[in-house]
Amino acid sequence: MIRFVICQAVYLEAKFRTFPPLPHMPFDCIFADMTSNRTVPLLLQPGDQIQLVAPARFTTPESVENTAEVVREAGFEPVVSQGLLARDGQFGGSDSHRAAELNAAFRDPSIRAVWAMRGGYGCARLLPLLDAPAFAADPTWIIGFSDITALHAWADRQGAAALHAAVATTYARTENKEAMWSKLMAPAPASGQPAVVGGNLSVLYSLLGTPFFPEVTGRWLLLEDLDEYLYHVDRMLCALRLAGVFERAHGLLMGTFSDLHDNTIASGQTQDNPFSRSVPEMVAEHVPAGLPVVWDVPVGHGDRNEAVVLGVGGIWSATS
Repeated sequence: MIRFVICQAVYLEAKFRTFPPLPHMPFDCIFADMTSNRTVPLLLQPGDQIQLVAPARFTTPESVENTAEVVREAGFEPVVSQGLLARDGQFGGSDSHRAAELNAAFRDPSIRAVWAMRGGYGCARLLPLLDAPAFAADPTWIIGFSDITALHAWADRQGAAALHAAVATTYARTENKEAMWSKLMAPAPASGQPAVVGGNLSVLYSLLGTPFFPEVTGRWLLLEDLDEYLYHVDRMLCALRLAGVFERAHGLLMGTFSDLHDNTIASGQTQDNPFSRSVPEMVAEHVPAGLPVVWDVPVGHGDRNEAVVLGVGGIWSATS
């Protein structure tokens, strides 16, 4: 049975810890250091509380039960609110309900991380409703990817780092599961690389022109996506170019673009009208000449979805 833990506003320890720089160590994935101007949330200790949240699509009792066990096996205490199983259409409750669930966690210093159960759609609807002062005063780790990119962008605008990693429903098939927990618990080696921001291309595209688009100036911009038509991908890349995003970025980190479709009969269209451009060809057309682009970054909707600390400087090992 799941033990429902009611969050209590009990201050447990100092809000922030500082660590001396560590020597360079090789990692086969992206990782981050502590040298940026973004505040890194308090690193997790064994027994810390991680609240399960459904800021986008609804979740199920079975999924909650399984995820709570994963958190326990990782050495932490799962927190399951009484409202986690709410549902409003495809959402995990109304916008106000889902925002209230997050705000309760942000205001409770005993909750050191929130882990999204699912992505899908819905996080951007919550951004104006979130308690920015409470979060900025004592940042909570926000764990997830895909639609959770909206929450990560919001956290970046509050001056805090976040963790781009599997949501609960994709955790079981994700390679290198240990990396997610290690990045939440240990300071990474220092590096002189710029910070990494971004995530899901469709979500970032939806945030253009809003106060919640992440700060990209001088930073690596991470992009990945799933289940889009090729011309949709081109449209979104074009929008980023027209908005000057690529000109401000230090470079691009290209994750996986999975299950893409074309305007063809094979993709369900009534006639063949192929777009005839691959993602690398689109990038070449929209990205300024000379901008660094790193391909095959192991991040996205496939089995390779390495944990990435967003908002602070990082280095990586990837195929160019």
